[in-house]
Amino acid sequence: DGYAGWFDGDPASMYATSPAEAYAELVKIAGGAEPVAARAQALVATDPALALRLSSAALDVEPKNPAALTARKAALEKLLMASSNSNETGWLRSDLRNVDAALTSPSVQAAPR
Repeated sequence: DGYAGWFDGDPASMYATSPAEAYAELVKIAGGAEPVAARAQALVATDPALALRLSSAALDVEPKNPAALTARKAALEKLLMASSNSNETGWLRSDLRNVDAALTSPSVQAAPR
């Protein structure tokens, strides 16, 4: 790290294509936000960090997708239960508040499933 600075060793990191752009393509290949959210929900029990990452991808494509928000909430709660780090718990709780607010918003309630 001292010599490379920000570079993580992955040549993809040298270019301007953001992870969000890659998420959009991967979600499209997977068939949309719904199948990605379903997979995230299935992973919550065994790999909540991966479930959280998948929910990020689904929500990058469809920010108000109820299934993706629900999977994200479950992953955040699971990670929060296992955390003893105050910084980590703070970020998890903050995102949980955001997800709860999104889930109760009228635009999400009206969104088709």
